[in-house]
Amino acid sequence: MKLTNNSKTLIALALTTLLSACQTTEEVEVTATEPAKAAEKVVEEKVVHPPVDEILSQVRNCNDAIIIRSQLLSKQQLDKACALMIEQESYFHELFNTKGKPVKDDGNVALRANVYDSRAEYQKYATQHFDMPTNNGGMYLEGFPSKEGNQAEFVAYEEQSKSSGEWYIRNLKHEYVHYLNGRFNAYGDYCKYLHDDHAGPEYCPKPSPILPHSVWWGEGVGEYVARKNVNDWANKQVTKEFGKYQLSDLFNTSANQNGGSTRIYSWGYYAVRYMMENQREAVEEMLVLMREGDNIGYQALVHKWGTSLDADFTQWLKTTLANEKSVEPAESGH
Repeated sequence: MKLTNNSKTLIALALTTLLSACQTTEEVEVTATEPAKAAEKVVEEKVVHPPVDEILSQVRNCNDAIIIRSQLLSKQQLDKACALMIEQESYFHELFNTKGKPVKDDGNVALRANVYDSRAEYQKYATQHFDMPTNNGGMYLEGFPSKEGNQAEFVAYEEQSKSSGEWYIRNLKHEYVHYLNGRFNAYGDYCKYLHDDHAGPEYCPKPSPILPHSVWWGEGVGEYVARKNVNDWANKQVTKEFGKYQLSDLFNTSANQNGGSTRIYSWGYYAVRYMMENQREAVEEMLVLMREGDNIGYQALVHKWGTSLDADFTQWLKTTLANEKSVEPAESGH
């Protein structure tokens, strides 16, 4: 077909328009995909906080064995915390007749308590400062006591009493007992103990040791020495669950398997209290093994106890729960 000049002009105009439209479409598509491509390259940057010495800038040496590094504790709070720990150490040595002699190879001559101003500050900074979880009320970090230059650390925060309105250091008494027990009653570092905790900062190797473990003692003695014979929180929890566990069950308590807050702390408190008050010779036999780091011997001893103490423990517990009075100060709460 022969095209006229007018027809040629119309076709040329149409082709020009079509090409322009294609070019415009490509440009829009490129522009639209650029943000997506850029998003793929964005990597969330880790927030780097100031070092611990800048956040916990106040330092108080209570004595040669106790140091408090804090964010905003007042002089009165520091005085009270120092007096509490000094008194508690004296009570611990008297209770266990340690004569102030640490276990072999333990160089943790001093504890440093690190106290953030609030739970929010604790959760903001402590993981980066100490490589530890913060979904808790504080932690004792033993480190490697046989290693030269090791520093035992207690990490926690201030909390306000709901009853008195007074500010105090969360779980100070309980966690300080961990330091004392680790230095005078238990050989080796945290990974030497019998448990199934593999979290930081220790990252104890897997697999976990076989049961029985020693968590009932480690956490129970922390509660028992801190609270002595008055523990409202444990009384309420164990009263609700009375009959759920035999004493022989509690010897198999661990951090994860057979764990849970009530079993570990409340039942652990009464297990230790019963043993201290009613089976002291058995406790002394156990402590000889623990101070030597003889885990095999410890497990053999617990197996020898078997279920022989169950009935007596249950009867003692029933009477004890019924007779206890609520006189516990709120600031000692777990």
